[in-house]
Amino acid sequence: MKSRRLFWKMFISFWIAQTAFFVYLGYRTHQLTRNAGPLWLLSAQRTLPLVAQNTTASFEAGGIPAVDVALHAQCDGQRIKMWLVDPAGNSVRGKELPRDVIAAVRNTHDGSDPTVQVGDTSTIISVHAAGRRGLYTLVGEYDTVPVLRGEGLIRLFTVSTILASIACFLLAHYLSKPIWQLRLATKRLASGDLNARAGESLERRRDEIADLVRDFDAMAEQIRELLENQKRLLSDVSHELRSPLARLRLATALARRREDEAQVMPHERIEKEIERLDEMIGRILTLSRLESGQQKLSTTQCDLNELIEEVLVDARFEAERTGHRIEFTSDAQVQVQANENLLRSSIENIVRNALYYTSGAEPIHVGLSAANGQAILRIRDNGPGVPPEALDKVFNPFYRVDDSRETVTGGTGLGLAIAKRAILAHEGTITAKNASPHGLLVEIKLPAAVVPSVPTPVHV
Repeated sequence: MKSRRLFWKMFISFWIAQTAFFVYLGYRTHQLTRNAGPLWLLSAQRTLPLVAQNTTASFEAGGIPAVDVALHAQCDGQRIKMWLVDPAGNSVRGKELPRDVIAAVRNTHDGSDPTVQVGDTSTIISVHAAGRRGLYTLVGEYDTVPVLRGEGLIRLFTVSTILASIACFLLAHYLSKPIWQLRLATKRLASGDLNARAGESLERRRDEIADLVRDFDAMAEQIRELLENQKRLLSDVSHELRSPLARLRLATALARRREDEAQVMPHERIEKEIERLDEMIGRILTLSRLESGQQKLSTTQCDLNELIEEVLVDARFEAERTGHRIEFTSDAQVQVQANENLLRSSIENIVRNALYYTSGAEPIHVGLSAANGQAILRIRDNGPGVPPEALDKVFNPFYRVDDSRETVTGGTGLGLAIAKRAILAHEGTITAKNASPHGLLVEIKLPAAVVPSVPTPVHV
């Protein structure tokens, strides 16, 4: 329900408004019916005195046949019964009068204004008419509209509420559906699906909301084209740089054959920078292939514990040169389905990043655990950490946080970006957060293929 909040807000608002309107309308109609008779009886009250005079005159002139013709003309096709009562209180037709009619004759007021008596099932109107033989009374019984009776009124409210609910449901669905689709497409686009679109089912719709969805689709298409052009450019430039780098490396090697002692240091510096540039280009190409989907993953089942230990064995040599230590603890023997080389490179990038920025004598902590079918790898350094507003950006290519992470380390700003793309390619997740009291904690979660018995913790 939370994901369709706008739908329910509109539905409930429309439903309350519609239901309140029908209830008020029915209530007011019922009140008018109870107190003054149905609205359509108002005309009967106005015309009944004239009908009484005409019917009385017809009876005195033509007898019972004339009365039958006159009353039949008034009652034909209507829910009405009429009686003409003579001055003695008897029906001029000679038939026995109903009790309600007798009571109405007795209660009829003197004068030309009709007397109205409202019952549960009918409304009786009576009026006097003067004739040559005395004062006659015309009594009309009008059936109350069935829907306005007690049970009918409840049915009216029930049917009205159901109809209002259906109408409001359809209206709320019609208005909120494109917004809901737009929200889903926005989430997909934000997660990296550049083919996300929201307007596939709104091609025939013509309103402001549909226009907004189509504008979003146009924007998403433009973003996709821009990003693809950027990736293509980056990949093409990186490929093109490889050739002059190879020639530069060859020229440096030839120059070193004829170098004297004074030229040793410059040549070594040139070679070092060439290696760094070549490494950066290689990382850019790897990142480009991962982002474009060109890097096809061939996976095998591998022991994550052994893979981490291999990475840490290599990292230990670099850590010893800088006086740092790495501690590795594991409370599960975890197997994962992965591309071993790509996963090893990702973990190595994160560990090397931790080595770059850790400080003091505190060790770098690497921990592996398993829970809910997932392998959880945590790598924590002891550096200054990252400003909270930059935590979501540290996995962006070439992103550097100069205030907390010095650029003198020689990094390219691509290690974490490549690690993220590789982990995502393995259907995993990677996040970064500041540790307490200091340092950065990177957490990787991967689907675990097998989680056997818990081994003894391992320290490296």
